[in-house]
Formats: sequence, C-alpha cells, structure tokens
Amino acid sequence: MRALNMGAGEVVRLDDAEGSEIACDAGRVWITEESGRDDVWLRAGESVRLARRGLAVMEATQAARVRVIPPFVH
Repeated sequence: MRALNMGAGEVVRLDDAEGSEIACDAGRVWITEESGRDDVWLRAGESVRLARRGLAVMEATQAARVRVIPPFVH
C-alpha cells in the first residue's frame, strides 16, 4: 500500500496499476484511465478499483490524502 498526501492541483501518474484500489481518505481527487470512457471523482470515504492496463492519472482538486492499494496476487 502507498499512502499519498497530495496538495491541490498535484498530479500523480499510476503506471500499470490495473486492479489497484484507490481510496480517498480526505479531500477530493479526479482519476482518468488510459482508453477509459469515464473519469472518476472521489471524495473522502470513497474508493474505486482501476480497471484498465496502462496509465492512470490522478489529480487532487483540493488537498487530499489517498491510498493506492495494489491487487492481491495469488
């Protein structure tokens, strides 16, 4: 697991993060995935699992604290 404290406007690249869960603990973040049709907005207490291979980009629209939880591998 990777915990991130992001400032407003800060952008994080997530390469090959398919299956990872993004959990927003505070603030608000925007997430878009390469070749994805829909972007995702998360607020504190919400999470999403990344569904696509390739690049995902996450931007904090206000100060935010998020966790990137990799998928469980058997």
